[in-house]
Amino acid sequence: MKLMFTALLASLFLLAGCASEPNINQIQRSELEVDPLLGHKLEVVEIFEERMPQASGESMLRVQFAVRGNSDTRFAWKVNWFNVNDMKVRGVGKGYRRARILSDQTRYFYATAPSAEVKSFQLHIRGIH
Repeated sequence: MKLMFTALLASLFLLAGCASEPNINQIQRSELEVDPLLGHKLEVVEIFEERMPQASGESMLRVQFAVRGNSDTRFAWKVNWFNVNDMKVRGVGKGYRRARILSDQTRYFYATAPSAEVKSFQLHIRGIH
């Protein structure tokens, strides 16, 4: 029985590897990059993304995220936007935004993409000294 289960698992992994051909043009990146020094001070508990329809018929990507504080913490955050080719899309002069969170507090933040060509994002959170 144990041998059959192991053989079944091995064949499933083999089939999964054969079924999908890797796309070498796609850059694998996490949607969230948090400064390791903040790991015990705060945590991102939710990330939402939605497309906001515009009058022109296009839609803009909007990202909302929730941060929960484990202690009183000052931090900064920004969103990098990427197009369908994983090329960074320049924003309109917005770098890191400063924020503060208190212990046992949850705060929500949001950002809207600078253009309709944006297809994905990466959220960066770093500590402020």
